[in-house]
Amino acid sequence: MIIIKGKRSAVRLLSLITAFVIALASVMCTPGIGTVKAEENKEETGELYKAKSVVLTEAATGQVLYSQNPDERLAIASITKIMTLLLAAEEMNTGRLTFEDTVVASYHAFSMDGSVIWLNEGEKMSVYDICRSIVISSANDACVALAEHIAGSEEEFVKRMNKKASELDMNDTNFVNCTGLDADNHFSTASDVAKMAAELRKYDYYDEFLLTRLTYVREGTGRETQLLNTNRLLGYEGITGLKTGTTDNAGYCFTATAKRGEMELVAVVLGAETDEGRFETAESLLDHGFNGFELFSPEFDPEELHDITVKDGVRKTISVEAEKGLRCLIPRGKSGKVTYLYNIREQVSAPVNKGDSVGKIVVLLEDDTLFVVKVTAKEQSEELSFFKSFELVLKGFFGF
Repeated sequence: MIIIKGKRSAVRLLSLITAFVIALASVMCTPGIGTVKAEENKEETGELYKAKSVVLTEAATGQVLYSQNPDERLAIASITKIMTLLLAAEEMNTGRLTFEDTVVASYHAFSMDGSVIWLNEGEKMSVYDICRSIVISSANDACVALAEHIAGSEEEFVKRMNKKASELDMNDTNFVNCTGLDADNHFSTASDVAKMAAELRKYDYYDEFLLTRLTYVREGTGRETQLLNTNRLLGYEGITGLKTGTTDNAGYCFTATAKRGEMELVAVVLGAETDEGRFETAESLLDHGFNGFELFSPEFDPEELHDITVKDGVRKTISVEAEKGLRCLIPRGKSGKVTYLYNIREQVSAPVNKGDSVGKIVVLLEDDTLFVVKVTAKEQSEELSFFKSFELVLKGFFGF
């Protein structure tokens, strides 16, 4: 049975049926990822931003709201440290690493240049201070010291970085070091950076550091070192982080995350022409996402999710349910234009197991398919065979 909720004109009916057939044939979208976009890509609008590559996504769904050269392989400078921090967060999540652990700096860590906290060979520092130094001040020596502490060597740690990149489907990424210092064959893309940034935001270990503008390590030792956050969007409404990066090859890079309500956005800017430009671009992207979009979760008509008949079943009817927890971003103010196409069977034949598919619901916003939602059996119903019938009769008579 197909039932349409929403506009009921013949034209609308025809378009909905067409959309349904296409959706079933090709499964246009997956749960949690809609097809509505903030902007057309650069092929249709031209490049809007003065950067080699930009992308705006929503962290939980991975939905892309805007992109410009999102898959171009580029140097990403200290944006690399997002992966270093992600692996450290996973170690802490398993209990193999704690903020109270002590890191001993090697000569290799001591030899790092660029942004550093001037670790001496053999110097001891807590993981807490090491991580603060990486997050706030992008310290290369602290980054290498942490990598060696976790994996035994930077080389082994980099292998883990690339393995994690593969697990996250970062198919256009290859790490050569844990710091992001310029190196041959060290690259990623804006799309891939957005994936690892969203993954890092699943952990809260660094929340305090990400929003700290200025602090110090080694206080009271005579070697006090300032940690200054270079993220100029710390005053942006809902900002949650994340990471800047600058090298000769990469140019000016920035990944920013911000959350309002349940929606957290990830803005990635790679290869901006100026320092100020990377922050202006990221802010513009975040504004575009928050002002133009809202999170949407489908709400199904309970009357349409009615019990269905089971032919030749021990249970004569079973209840059904639709997938839960689905959400995607749609243009702000458009939720009232969402329509639902229900295609749920009136009858099934026994046996039926819990979780068996009994239909689908297509959720549409005008010409866009937001979701193709599975409808499944909430209960099971065995086939009513002769022996099963006899068993039921005995139970009825004798109560066993």
